[in-house]
Amino acid sequence: MTGSAGHGIGQGIARRLAAGGATVIVTDSNERRTKEVAEAIGRDHDVTVAGYTMDVTDRARIAEVLDEVGRKYGNVQILVNNAAWNVLGDVFEYDFADWDRVLDVDLNGPYNTTRLALPGMRDAGGGVIVNISSIGADVAAGSGETPYAVAKGGLNTLTRQIARVGGPHKIRCNAVALGLVTGTRFTDMRPHLIEEVAPLIPLGRPGHASDVVEAAAFLASDRASFITGEILNVSGGFYMRT
Repeated sequence: MTGSAGHGIGQGIARRLAAGGATVIVTDSNERRTKEVAEAIGRDHDVTVAGYTMDVTDRARIAEVLDEVGRKYGNVQILVNNAAWNVLGDVFEYDFADWDRVLDVDLNGPYNTTRLALPGMRDAGGGVIVNISSIGADVAAGSGETPYAVAKGGLNTLTRQIARVGGPHKIRCNAVALGLVTGTRFTDMRPHLIEEVAPLIPLGRPGHASDVVEAAAFLASDRASFITGEILNVSGGFYMRT
C-alpha cells in the first residue's frame, strides 16, 4: 500500500485489509510515520505488518522494496495505489514545478509501482490492483485542481489499460473515485468545502474515509473476482457516470 501512514484513507485501507487477515506492507514517504503506523497496525491485528519508507516517484527504491518484500513475505498480491499530492492554484499562474510534482506523484507514481509489481503478480498467477482516484477527473469544478484532475483522469485510463492487458494473467485492476470525503488532510484543512458542497450531494452528506475504505476493500477481495477495468464512484451521487 502506498501513502498508507497518514490518518485518513490510506491507513484506513491498510487496517481494513489487516482485519481481513492480509499481510500488510505499509509504505509512505514519511519515515517516522511509516514506522509508527506499521507498529500500531501490528499491535491491533494478529497479522504480519511491515513498514517501508518509500517515495512513489523513486523507481529504484520501489524496486528495492518490492524485492525485499518478495524475499521475506512473497510477491505482492494486492497493490493499493493511494499516495497522492495536490497543490491548488490558478491555472493561469500555476507553478510549473508544482505541476510536475502533482503529475509525478499522482500519475507516474501509480504507474511506477504497478509496472514494478506486475511481473511478480504474473509469475504468481494473478493479483489485484486498486487505484484511489477522484471524481475530479470527470468534474471540472474550477477549484484550482487542474493538475490533480488531469492526473486522476490519466490514472483512470491507466486502470483500464492494466485491466485489459492484465486480465489474461488473472490480474484485476479497478479504481475508487472519491468525491468530497471528510477525515482526510485535504478536507481537514478546508472545512468550508463541507459547507459548500454537502448540500449538493443527493445522499445528503459528505463521504467519510470509511466509505472509501470499504469500497477499496471490496474491490481487493474475491467478492469482486469478476470485476475489472471499473471506476467505482464513491461520491454520494454527486457525480453519476453515464
